[in-house]
Amino acid sequence: MWEFVCAGMEILKIVIFAILFFCAHGLALSAVFRYWKYAHLGTVMEIHTSLWDKIKNVVVNVFFQKKLFNRPVRGLFHVFIFFGFIVYALHTLSQFMGGFFANYDFYIPALIDKYLFRGFLYFYDYLLDLFTFLVLCGLVFFALRRWVFLAPELDRPSGQSAIVLIMIALLMVATLLSEPSRVIKDGLSFEHLSPLRSFLVRLLQNWGISPQEAQSTYLIGWWSHVLLVFGFMVYVPRSKHAHLIWAPVNFWFHKGTPKGALSLMDLEKASVYGASQVQDFTWKDHLNGLSCIECGRCTLECPANRTGKVLDPKAIMMDLKHALMEKMPRVEELRRQGKSEEELAQDTTLRVIDNYTPTEALWACTTCYACVEACPVGNNQVDAIIAMRRALVLNEGSLPTDLQGALTNMENQSNPWGVGSHKREEWAEGLAVKTMAQWQSEGQSPEILYWVGCAGAFDERSKKIARSFVKLLQKAGISFGILGVEENCTGDSARRAGNEYLFQTLASANIETLNRYGVRKIVTTCPHCYNTLKNEYPQLGGKYEVEHHTVFLDRLLKEKKLKIDEAKKSLFGYITYHDSCYLGRYNDHYEEPRRILKQVTQFRLLEPIDHKRRGLCCGAGGAQMWKEEEKGRERVNYKRTEQLLLTEAKTIASACPFCMTMISDGVKAHGHEEKVETLDVAEILEKVVI
Repeated sequence: MWEFVCAGMEILKIVIFAILFFCAHGLALSAVFRYWKYAHLGTVMEIHTSLWDKIKNVVVNVFFQKKLFNRPVRGLFHVFIFFGFIVYALHTLSQFMGGFFANYDFYIPALIDKYLFRGFLYFYDYLLDLFTFLVLCGLVFFALRRWVFLAPELDRPSGQSAIVLIMIALLMVATLLSEPSRVIKDGLSFEHLSPLRSFLVRLLQNWGISPQEAQSTYLIGWWSHVLLVFGFMVYVPRSKHAHLIWAPVNFWFHKGTPKGALSLMDLEKASVYGASQVQDFTWKDHLNGLSCIECGRCTLECPANRTGKVLDPKAIMMDLKHALMEKMPRVEELRRQGKSEEELAQDTTLRVIDNYTPTEALWACTTCYACVEACPVGNNQVDAIIAMRRALVLNEGSLPTDLQGALTNMENQSNPWGVGSHKREEWAEGLAVKTMAQWQSEGQSPEILYWVGCAGAFDERSKKIARSFVKLLQKAGISFGILGVEENCTGDSARRAGNEYLFQTLASANIETLNRYGVRKIVTTCPHCYNTLKNEYPQLGGKYEVEHHTVFLDRLLKEKKLKIDEAKKSLFGYITYHDSCYLGRYNDHYEEPRRILKQVTQFRLLEPIDHKRRGLCCGAGGAQMWKEEEKGRERVNYKRTEQLLLTEAKTIASACPFCMTMISDGVKAHGHEEKVETLDVAEILEKVVI
């Protein structure tokens, strides 16, 4: 009879565990699949990355945590927690297996040690104890950052963070209770125990824990562990910590397109222009929202947010996530009822712009890519912002008045200044520069096409940069041509202002001209033109070899086609360099301009506080050049200029006409125009070459 009762109790324990196991997994999976389904109620987006690229992206960014180490200390403590989960996987699986067999001592590492690899048990137990300690250290670090040191990018009181932190901490405590108890109840040897486990075993023994009592404490720890894991599984998919699930998926479905390329809109087939409502965003945009951990790294780097604008890149991602969770069920229901997409478009409750994300925030973005560079889970906030700008401009005709003027100029005169195209060649007077039409009439073709850009052709300050670059080309013996009056604006500002139609019109005309002359290689002094020609024109069939002038000049110096006069290296004193976002973060050219500058001065190059990948934007990108900034504490270019002036350099070098304008204005605003000179890299080099 007693044996029957005992057998019944064993079966009951298995049944209880099985019910909890399948309920937890069922609830977790149902939440994951529900949000995955909701995300795909958005618009279609094709991912063309290869299997190898997908695997590499996950390995580098998930397992090696590459992007997290942009902030090394935080990255290290996050690694403790991340790898703690991986190490604990075998331990948790052992307990799950033991629960199904009512054998709480089921331990996979012991089986591996016995049948496959001798010594594995001791190695794993050491590793388990080590990461139990490291995870607790990580939890303490992140708790202190949020609630004691009050890190500005983190929300408070943040109940979700507190719940997850407490659950993980209790999980570690459960292990610290159960594993030493297992040693005591089974009478295991101390010989191969880790120092931590040995200490805890002796501590329990000193407290008078007998083997029988250790059995009870082991069961308490065991059940605490599995119940906490079940609770974690159910809670996490519904919380911001769902990044544990979605971040690897996000990296797997990385777009694989150049960083500097916005998505191409098929204007003839598109059912919706841009995204104003929740169902308008692509499923990848929604996956970005689900992946967001709300760490605020993007917000810390955002130049608009740093200068007091309403834009918060973290909020953009959170808005997408909340819109998905709160509004996609309604989209699903309306479609089930047979409502057309036109009818859904009239439902203002589904609108993300203004209902979630304020319009003012969208127009404050400089598209500098700092938020994307900083995001540890692979999100692209810029894509979502541009999608909403497209909706405002193309669907609603809603955009800042001053920006509308620049777009009208591009449409009518093919440049944002609105100057007649017949003046495009005036900057080159006296330089004997030939146009491509002249080269063709002579039956010849030059080595390169110099793409002057609208700034080089029409802005008085930028004309000087263009002239310096031409003089360098001539000294190096490089044959080149320009398009002259046949050159149109590349359309960079139009595209980033949301006017995809105007961009494609300008780009198509330029591509037709370039192809007519058989252009193969293009060099330009504007990073915005460079990025557009190199990364976005191929979307419309315009494939060329494109280089920025700093890259080209760096090679000319290496090839000795340009030589520096050593006697002139004292002309500029200390130099500091401002990184253009479109040259640096978008296209990874950081070293070429620096190599040039290090050769033209006898002094060391001074770096501002924010430089290279963390360089602060000048404030002109994303069509900001043509509009007044949104209200804030200060102007972006003033803040950036202040950083450059703090280096106490006598010369501020840049490699972008937009940056030149913004930094020069900043120097004047700070009253340093008589003390500090602002020059392009080409201008500096032109003054010191032989």
